[in-house]
Amino acid sequence: MIRTVWLLVLLCALGCGGAGQLRVPDPVPDDRRDIPTPKKNKIYVIANAFEQQVSKQAKRSFDLSRVIRKVSGSPKEAFNIDAFDGVRDSSWFTNRNGRTPLTLEEIRRGPDAGHGPDTSGTWTVVAAKSEGVTPGFTIEDSRGDRYFLKFDPPGYNELMTAAEVIATKLIYASGYHTPENYVTYFHPDRLELGDNVTLREEGKKRPMTPQDIDRIMRGVERRPDGTIRAVASRFLQGKVLGPFRYEGTRKDDPNDFIPHEHRRELRGLRMIAAWLNHYDTKANNTLDVHVEGGGRRYVRHYLIDFGSTLGSRGNEPMSTWTGHENFFDGGSILANTWKLGLHVPEWEKKNTTIRYPSVGLFRYEPFDPMKYKFSIPNPAFANLTNRDGYWAVKIVTSFTDEQIEAAVETGSYSNPEAAAYVARVLVERRNIMGRFWFNRVNCLDEFAVAGDPDGGQLSFVDLAVETGIESADGRRYQYQILRDGKAIGEAVEMSRADPIGLPAGEAGMVEVRVRNRRGDGNWAGWVSVYVESSPDSGEYTLVAVARPD
Repeated sequence: MIRTVWLLVLLCALGCGGAGQLRVPDPVPDDRRDIPTPKKNKIYVIANAFEQQVSKQAKRSFDLSRVIRKVSGSPKEAFNIDAFDGVRDSSWFTNRNGRTPLTLEEIRRGPDAGHGPDTSGTWTVVAAKSEGVTPGFTIEDSRGDRYFLKFDPPGYNELMTAAEVIATKLIYASGYHTPENYVTYFHPDRLELGDNVTLREEGKKRPMTPQDIDRIMRGVERRPDGTIRAVASRFLQGKVLGPFRYEGTRKDDPNDFIPHEHRRELRGLRMIAAWLNHYDTKANNTLDVHVEGGGRRYVRHYLIDFGSTLGSRGNEPMSTWTGHENFFDGGSILANTWKLGLHVPEWEKKNTTIRYPSVGLFRYEPFDPMKYKFSIPNPAFANLTNRDGYWAVKIVTSFTDEQIEAAVETGSYSNPEAAAYVARVLVERRNIMGRFWFNRVNCLDEFAVAGDPDGGQLSFVDLAVETGIESADGRRYQYQILRDGKAIGEAVEMSRADPIGLPAGEAGMVEVRVRNRRGDGNWAGWVSVYVESSPDSGEYTLVAVARPD
């Protein structure tokens, strides 16, 4: 009942009202209310891949209302936006660097509550896998903390482990919930087999033996001193419920009332994942956990498994097609067939050399954020609107060069040149995304008001200039003030992003429209900023910010 009522409120808030009217969405209810433990969920990887790659694609193609919205330029906006076109903290997302810049130490720490597994004692193997892309162990250290260990592929020391940790820091700082992932070093002699541990081979389980540990360890690359480098991923606290889907809702979670494909943080993840070359964003790389916090128990939604990011594909370097084709890309197959295989795309010709084995294939040329493709199509990503993309890229461009370098430090590359290269590629990809979106969407932002009954000011920044992505030379700004939908005076043009004077001596609300352009280009769409002055104190309050669809 709560879910149904709230969806009706959301649809009304998003769809009602005429042009020029202030439509302030009602605050999204807190989705961290106390609930019983939901049932464990399971998603079958192959079935889900077929569904998203084939059947769902066909269904979207024949969705008439979706096609009409796309053609008319009126896409369905996200359901969980606030009055300032952002999203509030929730069980899905916590505003971090995009709202308040993190210190370099906070970037390095990320989600970590400690320093990784205790290396002063033995590690007890309590579970293991020898099949799949990479082998791994679940160990319990001398403190009783459990971690899952993953290793670099032979011949590519540091490749996967560095990528996993660096991506964790940046995804967490962006606002998502992630596990604690640490680079750790240990000698195989530290491992001892626990009781009743089984191993699955060829689809069958059998008791695990110490010889199995030795066999698995022989396939893992060692450092000159005999130690092994690994990623230790600490087990999440709470009841693990399995992955979440990027569409629909959990029927047994009353807090899950917004369809996932219409959550801005999941739509916007498309841009953040493209920045990090995180092509493997399938549902099985997510995790729902029933956690306890603030005296309540609720479901928190995590992103996990970042070993296939940057230049790493987990068990090998990234392929040249990564980010340019899906695993099964019908469109590319038809295009290649039509061209008789004679056309070689740019991504197969440009910068295909692996400079550092520890980095793999990670590049910023060619890179087009809107053409980036993932391993399988993602239903939330397919609903990305201009406002969703702008919201996400504000987060990406909030990372300074120094913050990016601090995140890369946590990858513990032994070669400083490799670390510098990764940081440079991340910076360049960030800048490419910023230039693309800040020229597509009005990038005037960070509005603030100040003043008294004698007059106030509305200040703002041009994010393209503020982030250093564009020069201030040749940029122009224009504003107009309206009351009750009627203009107060003529539009004013400025050569700098100077504060705008607000009307004095009259209480009530005004709408300040602002826009910008670069050189002789077209003006961007108006951003409407609603400001109210109090009849008692005369103080000004920022009420809402509305961006063009």
